[in-house]
Amino acid sequence: MTGVTRLFTALWPVRPVLAALGRELEADAGWPPGGWRATPVVRWHVTLAFHGEAEPGIMARRLEARAAALPAPWLRLAGAVSFPQGVAAVGVVPAGEADAAALAELVVAAGGDPASYRAHLTVARTSRRGDAPPATGPLGRHVGPWWCPGEVCLVRSELTTAGPRYTVLHRVPLHARPRPAPGPGRAGGGAPARGSDSPPPGRRHRVNNAW
Repeated sequence: MTGVTRLFTALWPVRPVLAALGRELEADAGWPPGGWRATPVVRWHVTLAFHGEAEPGIMARRLEARAAALPAPWLRLAGAVSFPQGVAAVGVVPAGEADAAALAELVVAAGGDPASYRAHLTVARTSRRGDAPPATGPLGRHVGPWWCPGEVCLVRSELTTAGPRYTVLHRVPLHARPRPAPGPGRAGGGAPARGSDSPPPGRRHRVNNAW
């Protein structure tokens, strides 16, 4: 079915983060595994909450009221995350307790439930029932650079014959936090990255003149 439009709230990793994961996947001759379809890089994002067929203006105002000036967590993509619905994903790991709390605050602001939330970035899908997502290979060994999102985005997803098409409807800036200090579990992965230099595709515009 095409023409179906839904909304979701998400974080978009910056270009160095996406590039690091992309290089690791491309360098693996077995990626994607047989029967799996790789998700295009332009669709790589970290969903905070799904909203379904909600009214964009209401959701934009709600996100602005709840997320404005919230602290931005330091995050990295690392390790494989398995889902039974034919989804292969890389995990999203907070740098520390304060970053985990900041991520949970963003989930709440987006309308989600931190207790059931599993931060991830989808990189492949399959329509074959019973196929286990690949937990080893490039996903299992990937440890990307730290990054700190500069904004949280309300996004429209429209189903087309070529797959989902994403359009950013509203952006809410986040409050920058100091980068994590080196410590156990924080070594490697390159230099930390900050900002929103890799926005999701689609034109930026105001919703119903609300913002």
